[in-house]
Amino acid sequence: MSENLPENTPPAYTAPPAAPGYGAAPAPESKGLALSSMIVGIVSLVLAWPISIVGIIGGIVALILGIIGRKKGQSKGMTLTGIITGALAIVLAVIAMIVVAMIIGAALSDPELQQQLQELENAQ
Repeated sequence: MSENLPENTPPAYTAPPAAPGYGAAPAPESKGLALSSMIVGIVSLVLAWPISIVGIIGGIVALILGIIGRKKGQSKGMTLTGIITGALAIVLAVIAMIVVAMIIGAALSDPELQQQLQELENAQ
């Protein structure tokens, strides 16, 4: 050892090197568009039969939100659910509108209804 140190003095040690840093924690994944797409798609699907226009508009919104969310890399499950339910809502709403138009057309071409309407006009 060193001759300059007194006999009872322990040798000096240097501190070990610091551990390398791990960097910042990753930012939590944003799910806003994906969640919105899923919720709007499900609500549109539920309302597509009774209120067709809501089904069509909501389905389009769900599709747009789902596609944008998917391009931004948000939750794939939720964006896919929003896209599928939005598309199904649009299809179901269009079918509902066609069925309602067919029912109204069939009712208006009914001879008994035409006779009753004629009687109502004559009564006035």
